[in-house]
Amino acid sequence: MAMAADVAGQSANRAEPGGETLVRMMEQLVLVREFESKCESMWKAHEHMVGEYHLSLGQEAIAVGTCAALDPSDLICPSIRGMGVYLCRGTPLATLMTTFLDREGGISRGRWAHWHSPVPERGILAQTGMLGSGLVTSVGVALAQKYLATGNVVVAMLGDGATSTGYFHEGMNFAAFRQLPIVVIIENNQYAVSTPISSVVRVKELSSRAVGYGIPGITIDGNDLLCVHATVRDAVLRARRGDGPTLVECMTYRFGGSTVKDADKLRPTEEKEAARRNCPVKRFKELLSQRGVLREDDYGHMVSAARSQIDSAEQQAKRRPVLDAGSDPLGTFAPYAEGAPV
Repeated sequence: MAMAADVAGQSANRAEPGGETLVRMMEQLVLVREFESKCESMWKAHEHMVGEYHLSLGQEAIAVGTCAALDPSDLICPSIRGMGVYLCRGTPLATLMTTFLDREGGISRGRWAHWHSPVPERGILAQTGMLGSGLVTSVGVALAQKYLATGNVVVAMLGDGATSTGYFHEGMNFAAFRQLPIVVIIENNQYAVSTPISSVVRVKELSSRAVGYGIPGITIDGNDLLCVHATVRDAVLRARRGDGPTLVECMTYRFGGSTVKDADKLRPTEEKEAARRNCPVKRFKELLSQRGVLREDDYGHMVSAARSQIDSAEQQAKRRPVLDAGSDPLGTFAPYAEGAPV
């Protein structure tokens, strides 16, 4: 596609981030990996937590590269595997731990931590429980940015399964027709729960659907952090100058099941093993080591620092009282959080 080639050409012609930025990206990759690994182990240890987790382990480069391409005033709506966005946008670890551990003082008073958790001061928009509907609400926010002439760009992130919903079509069509300042990112991990994307769509690349909306679309390696960063950066610049949306498909693969409850017995073992060999954290670490930007000791310090910060946040959260579902007026009609006692 000509328009996809234009986007790729812009990315290829721009300078890469400097050494300090590269190190910061590495730190963020490590933080996301360690935080989610910790949450997974806590959930499996049957700690009192809100809901179940849709982990982004194996997909971390998409969030890190995307967030690094945004200005602080830009807005972003994460996918259900959006923990990397929260962390990269600076949401305090203690706030996240407080939320997941179902304690007072968390986000959204304990209601479905992953999907109903806006952090306005960090520019993070709320997801919803309806697959793909975050794009529609993000389009509304983008329309407001255009009306108010803020110069801000909105990023909407969703999974491959969401691209076959009515929400996706309505959101894409409206954003394209109105030339809204929005970038839509598909985190294509190739499975909607356990359904292979190849078994439900005829197109080889989901980004090719952009043609039907008259906007640029491009498919990239979502485990290549610098490629994600450069592609999203150019799409954001395009949106900011008034040229409308871009559809960016990031190819990736999640390490585990659809949620922490999923035993993940339906995906081929060879695929899962190949995904771990293609680990975005490992790839970026090796790249920075080859460039002389990162030493093995540096990486070890990053892991130790992340784990220390996460442990501290956990302890802070556990000092807070558990939320009382009975004090929530919405609890009169339904449980206030998945998994919470009625």
